[in-house]
Amino acid sequence: MSTGKKVFIILSIAFTILFAVIAFVLIPNRKYSFPLDENKLDILVVGDSIFCNNIYGIPDLAVYLEEKTGCEIQNCSIGGTSASKFNRGNEIDYYADKLNFYNVANIICTGNASTVSDNTHSLSINFPDGYKKMLFLAGTDPAREDFLIVNYGINDAFMRVKCNSDDKYDNYTFGGAMRRGIEKISQKYPDLKIIVNEVNYATIIQVGEKDSEFDEITDQFRKEYNAELEKIASEYPNVYYFRFSDYCVVNDENYEEYLFDGIHYNEKGKEAYATALAEYIGGLN
Repeated sequence: MSTGKKVFIILSIAFTILFAVIAFVLIPNRKYSFPLDENKLDILVVGDSIFCNNIYGIPDLAVYLEEKTGCEIQNCSIGGTSASKFNRGNEIDYYADKLNFYNVANIICTGNASTVSDNTHSLSINFPDGYKKMLFLAGTDPAREDFLIVNYGINDAFMRVKCNSDDKYDNYTFGGAMRRGIEKISQKYPDLKIIVNEVNYATIIQVGEKDSEFDEITDQFRKEYNAELEKIASEYPNVYYFRFSDYCVVNDENYEEYLFDGIHYNEKGKEAYATALAEYIGGLN
């Protein structure tokens, strides 16, 4: 074999090894670790009690997510709230009229907590947790956040709120309320990644028994809501739909394994949910 040919073969092998080393070092692995960079991700959460309940001493879901990701999470979710403004009467309902998602979206976009209530004294007395969280939200700069997680739907379904009407921005429907709020935030903060979460399985258990007819109707609302959420996410470039059921299916057969009261996640459920959502966020980032 000629000297030139030997040199060529040696150089080819050397370049092959060098390329393999560079590829191994520079091409990212599809398994994500957190924090994803030197600066922790900032995540803002709004929604209902799925993210903020800590019953029986189990930390809330946001705490689990924070531990999984190493991110800084600001949890402004409020138990009992809904996306829609379902109270059409004259009597003020702070949950339905003042703490619905569209008002929360207004606070996010304006920094003005007065949109929550025309009687802040009454709100601060009756709903101190919600009032404090809305004040905190008003002082938050969404432009400095990396992700916004939006989680509503269970309370709307329990109250039998319609998914849609002829007006796709109808604030008295779940889909209209979500679209109005999402669009407002998305246009104001185009660099903010907005994650809308699937409305998960839930059942009401009274005196130790389930109401199968109630569950069947609720499940239909849930399916309609989820189809609408997926559609809304497809309409905006910075909005994403997280489907927990792609990772873990909770249903009528196994809900006791993941839910401690038929609605809220127990320790195993929160562990599974936070793990799945952390993986999803890692993929987006």
